[in-house]
Amino acid sequence: MAIQCVLIDDEELALQRLSHLLTSMPQVNVIGQFTSIDQAEQFLLQHPVDLVFLDIEMPEKSGLDVSDTLKSIVPHASILFTTAYDHYAIKAIRKGAFDYLLKPIDIDELKAALERFSLHHEVPLSNREKDIIRLVAKGHNSKAIGEKLFLSKHTVDTHRRRILHKTGCKNTAALIQYAIKHHLA
Repeated sequence: MAIQCVLIDDEELALQRLSHLLTSMPQVNVIGQFTSIDQAEQFLLQHPVDLVFLDIEMPEKSGLDVSDTLKSIVPHASILFTTAYDHYAIKAIRKGAFDYLLKPIDIDELKAALERFSLHHEVPLSNREKDIIRLVAKGHNSKAIGEKLFLSKHTVDTHRRRILHKTGCKNTAALIQYAIKHHLA
């Protein structure tokens, strides 16, 4: 499932760099970029998001001050603070930051943070759904899966639709990649 991200940073170049790094990663979908906190808040009121990349030092308001407001707008979203200064780390942790990255953001540190996020927010699949994913990854169709698991083809198709929805996969090929990545194949 793609991580839905919003980026908030008053520095246009920093925003572009982070966006460029994130859009090169297939597990990430950047749905909004903002140099203004007020604009970001308006966007977040209407769009679900998983992860907010939030700069700390901005002219309007501090990212640390805004984090509580953002949590009330998007309570299920995590906040990853970005800043050029390391002395905000303890305050960021106290504000419930998911992570904290120093600018310029290092691609390896960003990948590690996203991997931690993915592990922390793993999609809950039932044992039956995992069984079906394993069989799909082995190349079985719905009828064959139904025969192996003593289910009707219709029931297997229903499970497959739910699995695609839960994982955010668009098709069988993407589901197989998901299975491999999550050690289900």
